[in-house]
Amino acid sequence: MASRLIVSGGLGFIGSEFIRRAAARGENVVNVDACTYAGDPRRLAGVAEAVETIRADVADQAFTDIVASSRPDVIVHFAAESHVTRSESAPDRFFHTNVEGTRRVLDAAEQAGTELVVHVSTDEVYGPCTAEPFREQDKLEGEGAATSAYARSKALADDLALSRSQRQGVIVARPTNCFGQWQHPEKAIPRWTVRALRGRSLPVWGGGGQVRDWMHVEDLCAALDVLIERGERGQAYNIAPEGRQRSNLDVARLVAAAAGREDDAVVLSDYDRPDHDVRYAIDSSRLRSLGWSCRHDFEVALERTVSWYRDHQEWWAELEPEAEAIYRDD
Repeated sequence: MASRLIVSGGLGFIGSEFIRRAAARGENVVNVDACTYAGDPRRLAGVAEAVETIRADVADQAFTDIVASSRPDVIVHFAAESHVTRSESAPDRFFHTNVEGTRRVLDAAEQAGTELVVHVSTDEVYGPCTAEPFREQDKLEGEGAATSAYARSKALADDLALSRSQRQGVIVARPTNCFGQWQHPEKAIPRWTVRALRGRSLPVWGGGGQVRDWMHVEDLCAALDVLIERGERGQAYNIAPEGRQRSNLDVARLVAAAAGREDDAVVLSDYDRPDHDVRYAIDSSRLRSLGWSCRHDFEVALERTVSWYRDHQEWWAELEPEAEAIYRDD
């Protein structure tokens, strides 16, 4: 692995999991995080002393200065505005952080001679899938078929990263939906989990028939490790547990059951997200050819995640009111 590593957004849900794994291997990690509502230092409890955390926005000159002084071998770029519902009311912020921030990361890496930038994108850059799962080459240019401001901003950032591959080492990772411990309660599975544990209803939008892949966060971070070690520079890689898609209604019912609630705790909401994509599906054969596979059984991992939230109410209780305030389905 890298002898010196910079992680952007390492106080977030996925970035912190990646850092915990890297720190456990004894890697030299610098974490750069803007410390927004989505970043929480408690996620790095147990490894904080082994990780240098610097508060800075990737879209500012401060990040460039950090990269210039640290001269990392690898930058793993997680930092992003990532919540679709929030992007409905603040699209400009999403484009600034996700597009301009990515440009700054790439520029800083090039100037410092960084060997590799892993840009963490999303399967939402493809837009809704109506046929066979998308392969990496199926992404349309620019915003393409992406729907939300979040997805459109990530689609542009995705193109920007790959456009640099002729002159610097870049890999783009396009993961599907992730879940696990330490995920902010604004996201679907932790929100349903918290509401189930509170004895409240679990609202599901648009009839609940929307279909998604779901992957435990540890499987995603294992995939990123593989890409750093063996990924081909200049390529994009889909990351998903193919063939294990579930509807939102089914997932909500599984959350309810894991929390000891009955199916009637799950209710269909009159509210639905604008342009709510019916299905996401991606083909991960390019990554599987490098030796990666999804290790976690969905239902087992989901039960473990619900148990974690049951045991860590002191963490999410203070986040719950603001997370709930952004919704209109209750």
